[in-house]
Amino acid sequence: MEHKNFGLTQADFERLVVDLKRNDTFFFEQVFTKQFEETMVYLKREFRADHEDAYDAAMDALVAFRLRFVQGKLSYGNLRFLFTKMASQMYLKSKKSNVHTVDNDLLVNEEAVETETREMSPEFNRAWQKLGEGCKELLTKYYYGKMKLLEIADELSKSPATVRKQKERCVKKMKELISVEI
Repeated sequence: MEHKNFGLTQADFERLVVDLKRNDTFFFEQVFTKQFEETMVYLKREFRADHEDAYDAAMDALVAFRLRFVQGKLSYGNLRFLFTKMASQMYLKSKKSNVHTVDNDLLVNEEAVETETREMSPEFNRAWQKLGEGCKELLTKYYYGKMKLLEIADELSKSPATVRKQKERCVKKMKELISVEI
């Protein structure tokens, strides 16, 4: 059983999908009750979310995740990461009005964004100049080149997990640099 898939085997995953399509949520509730709490803790730690906001974001992610299961839009893979990422995006979206610059929001937005036409803020430009070359290259390929992490991993001859972690560290560093500039 894999931790990244909430401890589900491929067979458990398939059973979960069948159960949800029949509107039987018992197994789903058993699996996600623990993940729900872990995700709330993650949101509080990583984004300094208060309890209510973390709860709302995790609940919204849970509802959206269930819908994706029922619609057959999820496949067996790194479900835990996807769920946590969905909750993070929902939290950030709910806090969008608190984002200081369009570019700071751009860095944390995982969806495709038309960035070529956006003007960069002076804070973003100064932070970008301070960022290491490796991070600049990775973020440029990901956000501007619209390359998938798997493609970047292949190109750099690194594992996808390594590239994903590196991207997360680069985004975090860039956000820190921007906050210093603001």
